[in-house]
Amino acid sequence: MKDRTREAVMNLLGGTFPNTFAFDLFGGSGILAFEALSRGAKKGVIWEILKPRALDIGRFSKELGLADRVAVRSNDSLRWTLDGGLEAPEWAPYYEHPWLVFVCPPYSLWESEGEAIQNAVRTWLAAAPRGSLIAIEMQIETDDSWLPPEISWDVRQYAPAKIAIAETGSSTPIPQDHPS
Repeated sequence: MKDRTREAVMNLLGGTFPNTFAFDLFGGSGILAFEALSRGAKKGVIWEILKPRALDIGRFSKELGLADRVAVRSNDSLRWTLDGGLEAPEWAPYYEHPWLVFVCPPYSLWESEGEAIQNAVRTWLAAAPRGSLIAIEMQIETDDSWLPPEISWDVRQYAPAKIAIAETGSSTPIPQDHPS
């Protein structure tokens, strides 16, 4: 995500994120979670499938003095999500505060994993506590029709990207394994 796009997204999301948990499903450098932490998020979880990049993110978090507030997972966020990761007992503490979820995959994944991305977004939306925010980055050419229609999306263009943002407001039941 380009710097100007990231700044615009953070401002669209509200600018500050007190009492939230930030989740970056496609970490890259981890910058989105780090930015959310600098704006008040309690903790960040960053998924980065490439092990060398995941190690770099861990080092960056130490250099920034955020190691106690960042968890780096070196695995596939789509598979983790679709295999029930949000239902794992160790995930329970994350249901105590709203979420800030970043879904910014490499553009090539929209072609090869578009359906999995869509299913993962639906899973995160269904599980997210009330007042959670989700931000999705896509290429401008990506069709908006795949965005889950059960929630209202604010879609903006920042060439070459398009950003879709939504806030959860439904009374989606939290899985029984999690505190309400």
